[in-house]
Amino acid sequence: MDTSLTLNWKDSDYYLRHPASQHARDACVARVDWDALCTYASSINQGKPCSLLPDSTMGGVHLIRLVNFEDTQWIARIQLEPATPATASGLRAEIDAMELVRARTTIPVPQVFGYKVDDTNPVRAAFTLMGFLPGSSAMDADGGYDVHHGSILPERRDTFYREVAGIQVQLASIRVPKIGTVVRREDNSFEVGPLPGIGGPFATATDFFIAWAKKAKFPASEKSIRKRVPDDLAADILNSVNNFPSRLQSIARKIATNDKDPFPLYHRDLYHSNMIVDERFRIIGTSDWEGASTVPWELFEPPLFIVVGPRALDYADEDAEDRQPEDTERIGLLEESARYVRYVQEREIMLKKDKQLSTVLLDPSAQGIARAVKVYPEGRLGFHCNVLKPFELLSTE
Repeated sequence: MDTSLTLNWKDSDYYLRHPASQHARDACVARVDWDALCTYASSINQGKPCSLLPDSTMGGVHLIRLVNFEDTQWIARIQLEPATPATASGLRAEIDAMELVRARTTIPVPQVFGYKVDDTNPVRAAFTLMGFLPGSSAMDADGGYDVHHGSILPERRDTFYREVAGIQVQLASIRVPKIGTVVRREDNSFEVGPLPGIGGPFATATDFFIAWAKKAKFPASEKSIRKRVPDDLAADILNSVNNFPSRLQSIARKIATNDKDPFPLYHRDLYHSNMIVDERFRIIGTSDWEGASTVPWELFEPPLFIVVGPRALDYADEDAEDRQPEDTERIGLLEESARYVRYVQEREIMLKKDKQLSTVLLDPSAQGIARAVKVYPEGRLGFHCNVLKPFELLSTE
């Protein structure tokens, strides 16, 4: 099997162009006891000898290497930075969410064979050993970014959108009584735990939005914001940035149309870079379940590669990576998003599920809230308070 085509290995030229990545990789490689990793892998695979292939790649906050057995291959996903209590909690929640998805759906999730959530083990790093999926990410397929600039080729979209829609419909069908992270009990049943940085678990969507608003911080100072925006917009943008959490908190009870349980499971990072596809663009694996949790329905968005923020929110400086698309591009994305929701509706019928997911994806007010709550803590500039206006006009009766 030619793994060079499936894992997007990083070569020396890549690291020369990205010295920060090279530094992170080298520090991780030096910290980890690779012999201990192989010993552990063998111990959980009937004592079969293994070796680590020399190549590596990087994905998010992880270094990826391939563990080679005589009859199979596993992925070793090593945490790049030393573990902290927060990262340990996050890794445990990610693995528990993956196990819940495997238990209740047919969504293709890699099997986890073993893991350690912190550095207090012979390997000296947090890591996960999981099944290797022989495919490419949808981002890297068809020639990669250099060929299609991150877009799914038109001839692939029908198949791919239907596949993604099926995943989201199944995720939305996993419903639990509270909002929070997934926690697996010792008897392999599941419960809901607190959300990092927010708290909980929450019995109502209103409680969640109030807690989120109390904790929300915009990660940029007034000085840096003023440098990024035209003088004539600075006051309005600063007003929106400063007041968004308190205004959201004041109308929290008006936002949720489904304030009480059950709440759906949501993958917060549903990019095509996190979906492994075969040569026909059928999804054979999904990755990066960090941050997966149950959420209010109003936070469910389409897959992030076709999300278009509401015009009410719009503003991003010219140098920002999240700059809003031009009108022609925006219209194209809106058309693709509408096309995607039609596939969601199709899958809801096919899988005999209710219409709650497609309903919220078609609700512009809910989608405005979802986008603002996602991008505000990421530092995305915009008129965040504008997305609250439809709810502020609602009666409290």
